[in-house]
Amino acid sequence: MKAYSQDLRDRVIIAYKKGMLTRTQISQLFNICYLTACNWIKRYEKTGEYSSKQGVGCGREIRFSDREKILNYLEKNPDADGIDMRDALAADIPMSTWYDTLSRLEITYKKKSQNTNREMRRGVNILQNKSLK
Repeated sequence: MKAYSQDLRDRVIIAYKKGMLTRTQISQLFNICYLTACNWIKRYEKTGEYSSKQGVGCGREIRFSDREKILNYLEKNPDADGIDMRDALAADIPMSTWYDTLSRLEITYKKKSQNTNREMRRGVNILQNKSLK
């Protein structure tokens, strides 16, 4: 849903400040919902601000954003993969969130450590040898 224009908001607040109309009359005059007018007025009285909040606070909260911490870890552990980094720096974050964090921070990483690759190759070789016997 589109936000109301700032001009309309200004006119509602000006009409309210003049004090000649009730909130119901203001909402009818400007053809807006009574609750909308009340919300703008309440926000104006509380903070002095009544502009659109559309898009503010949308989306998910960033759960990890310390780029320097990640880079320092990678400097000390150059062979670390994504799982190692996550376990060392933010164990409470799901892996998908961790990978999104790395992408957002434009940090590349190894998906699998060299040890894992060696272990997988060794496992494949063991299976092949067993099947050859």
